[in-house]
Amino acid sequence: MRVKIKDLEKLLEDYKEIALLGKINAVLGWDLSVNLPEKAAEGRAGQTAFITKLLTQKWLDEGFKKRLEGLSKQFKSKKNKEIENALIRNLEHEGKLYLKVPSEILIEFSETTSRAFMAWQKAKKEDNFKDFLPHLKKLIKLNQVIADHLGYKENRYDALLDLYEPGLTTKNTKKIFDDLVPELKNLLKKIQKSKNYENSLSLSKSLRREDKNYLEQDQIQVALFVLRRMNYDLEAGRMDVSSHPFTETLGSHDVRITNRYKPTDFVESIMVAMHEGGHALYEQGVDPQYENTPLDGGVSLGIHESQSRFWENQVGRSYEFVKYLTPVLHAFYPDQLYKFGTDDFFKVFNTVEPSLIRTESDEVTYNLHIALRFELEEAMVNEKIKPEDLPGVWREKMKEYVGAVPNTDREGVLQDVHWSHGVMGYFPTYTLGNLYAAQITEKMNEELELSELSERGELGTILSWLRSNIHQYGSLYWPEELIKKVTEENLSTEPFLNYLKNKYSEIYQ
Repeated sequence: MRVKIKDLEKLLEDYKEIALLGKINAVLGWDLSVNLPEKAAEGRAGQTAFITKLLTQKWLDEGFKKRLEGLSKQFKSKKNKEIENALIRNLEHEGKLYLKVPSEILIEFSETTSRAFMAWQKAKKEDNFKDFLPHLKKLIKLNQVIADHLGYKENRYDALLDLYEPGLTTKNTKKIFDDLVPELKNLLKKIQKSKNYENSLSLSKSLRREDKNYLEQDQIQVALFVLRRMNYDLEAGRMDVSSHPFTETLGSHDVRITNRYKPTDFVESIMVAMHEGGHALYEQGVDPQYENTPLDGGVSLGIHESQSRFWENQVGRSYEFVKYLTPVLHAFYPDQLYKFGTDDFFKVFNTVEPSLIRTESDEVTYNLHIALRFELEEAMVNEKIKPEDLPGVWREKMKEYVGAVPNTDREGVLQDVHWSHGVMGYFPTYTLGNLYAAQITEKMNEELELSELSERGELGTILSWLRSNIHQYGSLYWPEELIKKVTEENLSTEPFLNYLKNKYSEIYQ
């Protein structure tokens, strides 16, 4: 039996209001991270709680629930069109949070995250974990309650992973890290023993000295230059400043990104622009007919991260693109960089050095940071460690995974914004993104001359391939379906490890 089209049309009509409320909430979230005065935190908590209440009421409307339940029973019918099945599947997945978790819990969660974010900003600035701890404890408890209501088969953490990457489990994630971590540690040791290692570090440090002073206004212009080459539509987006860079979709013609700038570093703001620009291009490229439907937006955070990591690493850190960028860097920073050429910049863009900060880490060590966070989150959610012990455990695990130990909590447990937003189960999607990106790049190279296009700055051709193969579909295909459709292979760690070994063997000989 095929789904009843009239019921589906009515469901989508009602869902449009849910989608619009979600985007209104996104505006509040963007403002919270970019503009909100410190004293406005309490008022914003009330506003977001009210929107959450309205969203919950929409999902729990008896007519809406009845239509969704009826259509769900017919969901797997072979007589349904592909798009009909996808609409119902996505509604079921998105709706379970509202249909299974009591509304008072979701409202409390919304209020708590607004307060927690402002507390985290202050705690990080003052390097005072104890001030953030009460908020973190409450958010961990709320995540546990939410996971229990959502339900799971093997591990409470599975329920949270599934919110960000449909079907992802703790068991599968652990297998990925079991495959990656030993290989990455081994590659790092080989690099550190290389005869070129110290010279590379020295070069990187020489270009990041206090006296270099890469002015913020210059960094902004370089970042905008790169974004324009990527074909990020600045008439349908904008770039602002935040303590932790992010991308927010407020509408199909309003996809915003943020960046941050350090006077001693000209590389990070370029990489952030390309990373967040990758997210934004995905959202700007979704088929317009999907707007305000369950097919709107990127299908999962893993696929989303594949787009940001692809632009940042496979394109942005490639020798060919660095060569294209070299005259631009000379033009904007003549006094600081006139002595240095493409070979120097390529080494600086790809310097491997164990870092305290995840967002500043290199491609080789980045996933070690994610492995640490995955382990800690799974332990917190399952009450294997106490929140107050996190700073000490963090230091121990950083030594074990990365080989660098933070002296402050600002550089340690307080560095990431995610927990202040109540987000647990998100971090593993960064690693999935790296794996997806490497597979996608392998396939793209069969059809395009990626290196030549990067060297000429012809990034629009690259974007067209992504639009055709990934972006246009929005959330039509589940992640495992999409990666198989694009690459004709299931997800694997092998392409990513091969990419790293080939690239860094050449750099460090």
